[in-house]
Amino acid sequence: MKQSIIALCITLVCIACAPAYSQTALGDVALTGVTIIDANHPAPLTGQTILLKGKILSAVFPDNGQAVPSNFTVIPLKGKYIIPGLIDTHVHMATDPSGTDNRAHALATLNDMLRSGITTVRDMAGDARTLAGLSRDAMTGEINSPDIYYSSLMAGPEFFTDPRTAAATAGGVPGKMPYMLAVTDSTDFVRAVAGAKGTGATGIKLYANLSANMVQKITSEATKQQLIVWGHAWLQDAIPSNLVNAGVSSVSHAPLLLHETISIVPKEWKTQPHDAAYWDKVTPDLTVLFRLMVTKHTILDATLLTYKKWGESDKTVQYDYEIGKRLTTQAYKAGVIICAGTDDDQEQFVQEEMKLLVKEAQFKPIDALIAGTLNGAKALHLENRLGTIEQGKDANLLILDKNPLDDLDNIKAVFMVIKAGSIYKKR
Repeated sequence: MKQSIIALCITLVCIACAPAYSQTALGDVALTGVTIIDANHPAPLTGQTILLKGKILSAVFPDNGQAVPSNFTVIPLKGKYIIPGLIDTHVHMATDPSGTDNRAHALATLNDMLRSGITTVRDMAGDARTLAGLSRDAMTGEINSPDIYYSSLMAGPEFFTDPRTAAATAGGVPGKMPYMLAVTDSTDFVRAVAGAKGTGATGIKLYANLSANMVQKITSEATKQQLIVWGHAWLQDAIPSNLVNAGVSSVSHAPLLLHETISIVPKEWKTQPHDAAYWDKVTPDLTVLFRLMVTKHTILDATLLTYKKWGESDKTVQYDYEIGKRLTTQAYKAGVIICAGTDDDQEQFVQEEMKLLVKEAQFKPIDALIAGTLNGAKALHLENRLGTIEQGKDANLLILDKNPLDDLDNIKAVFMVIKAGSIYKKR
């Protein structure tokens, strides 16, 4: 124990002498005296010891419940709160790798995200060639970054006039790249899915102009090839329940759910200002859809943050946010699994989405925390590795100076971030 404390002192001296933030790989570590808050411990569990053996949580037990091995470095954390590393389920890191998403900008943003406590992200379509490299470098520790899991996109041919697709396929042809593919009823979906999987993607994102039949074909084949399917909640020719019934794992963007019952957005929603009572009245009741989502375990990636931002800058789309936050509340009360994604081009991080779930969608703080941790892991089918603090899971942790359940803004009171066994400590 004496040697462990000496090692800790040396480590802390090294951290104090480093730049504003320092990364330190300590090997085997014991975090003691800490309070755990996660999906398994919605009531804070005080006085706990967590053993980190390399990149894995090897044990969790009450302080003095068992002996800490003599070769472990002990870090006393009495008065601190520990939660799982945060997961943002909707980022875009490589839409334009030759321009706004150049590598220097991406690396700076990823570094900031990690330092804030985000240890995993799901990228929802960009240049998979760039994303493959970033993902590899993040997972090997060659860059300071959350782990990156990314998607290959499939959409109808009409979508590929969008200039973003040209930027994300530079050197190739939009709609003809395996990670950004135009599909029709005549597409060979066995080959298309295999091509998507070959890019290193974790999932296929269904984007626009797809029929219910194509959604079913893609999802069925992806399941056979062990690839997850994610989708926009509305695909113009497929309504939300079509995606849910097909077995899509998660659907993105709460405002799009209104197309389950409304085909055309009323003109007055866009052209006239309305009060809260008006929006309460016109928001559709999607009880049937949400019951189906609960039955099918379909996850909602609400992305309220980006709609709030859009509504503030353009009043003609403010209805998206007003409807979206009310539908998110409906889904939450119905028991739908809701994860936390931003879709905000990383101008704001997932902590802001989590706070919005509490402020605007009536979430309890613990449920917003679960949305940003365990439910994000579920969206990636990684709940056996991420999202809670328990033996055998990855050592991805966020240590806070203040209790996030008292005020979710305390999630910004970062004392230390641990990702894959490496410690990031502010000076």
